[in-house]
Amino acid sequence: MPPCRVPPAISPVIGAMLLVGLTVVLSALVYLLVLSGPPVGIDPSRFQYIRIMEIRHAGDTFTPQCDDSCIRLIHEGNAPLRSNDLSAVVLRNNVMLKTNITTLNAGIFYTTKHDGAEYVTGPGSEGPRLSTWDPGEEIYLDLTESKVGPTKAGDVMTVRIVDKESGLVISEDTARA
Repeated sequence: MPPCRVPPAISPVIGAMLLVGLTVVLSALVYLLVLSGPPVGIDPSRFQYIRIMEIRHAGDTFTPQCDDSCIRLIHEGNAPLRSNDLSAVVLRNNVMLKTNITTLNAGIFYTTKHDGAEYVTGPGSEGPRLSTWDPGEEIYLDLTESKVGPTKAGDVMTVRIVDKESGLVISEDTARA
């Protein structure tokens, strides 16, 4: 009996299609991971986008935008942040202050329930609900001395900027008054 010839299989075509499909899917995943921000597994608070420029304390000479117990922040990241999507947590000498700063948008700040802060102002906080805090712009957080006590020279202040949707700290900076 003569040997039976097996017709050529189509597996090379299917294999090539699977490899191309797998390459496209992996490329898309890498692209999304690069755009999503900090790598998975790394605490986002380690990435410093926002920096404390100045802390006003009792005895300082005051600028019109900033009273004593006022913290001046600057956005040093690469991309704009929506000021309404951010909140702030303030610590003095590693003790969390009784502040409730639920938005960094000045237009919305006055309509929110907030404690421990008199106002939020500055170019990065102004505008409508969808306004952005652009790189290079400043925001001033003026703390209410009657609620949190005065900031004194030598106090170590920490500001954590929190993404309200995820609850993650996206930036943290510490400076001495």
